[in-house]
Amino acid sequence: MGAERVASLRAFFDRADAQTRMRERRAAIEACIAMAQADRDVHVEESHILKQLVASSGLDADVQDALVARVHRASSIEGLARRLTHPVLRELMLALAWELALADGRIDGAETAFYRVLAKELDVDEERAAAIRDAVSERVT
Repeated sequence: MGAERVASLRAFFDRADAQTRMRERRAAIEACIAMAQADRDVHVEESHILKQLVASSGLDADVQDALVARVHRASSIEGLARRLTHPVLRELMLALAWELALADGRIDGAETAFYRVLAKELDVDEERAAAIRDAVSERVT
């Protein structure tokens, strides 16, 4: 992502009010949950990673409980871009989503297709999304 872009994300969160910070955090986790569900098989490793994300999110306990419950219920990314607004955070969520897809040691066609849909929903162009996916794949495998 680059130090300058990450600094802009930190500045965004520093300036944001509590409601905005919580909205962005929740939306980021929801993007990851949807990715884990893309192949209709939330692997134990994916579930573990998601639970760690939720636990370290700083969200209220009731919101955390709702997110953990969503891990095994069908999720939608409709409207995600309205809640996940910072472009660097969107790209970071694509990277994390792809890392989640890799967590079970295999990539399903549904995960690849969903990644493209997620990138489009988050308004990340195809070339940039592919570069993020490839960089994560190279780092993880």
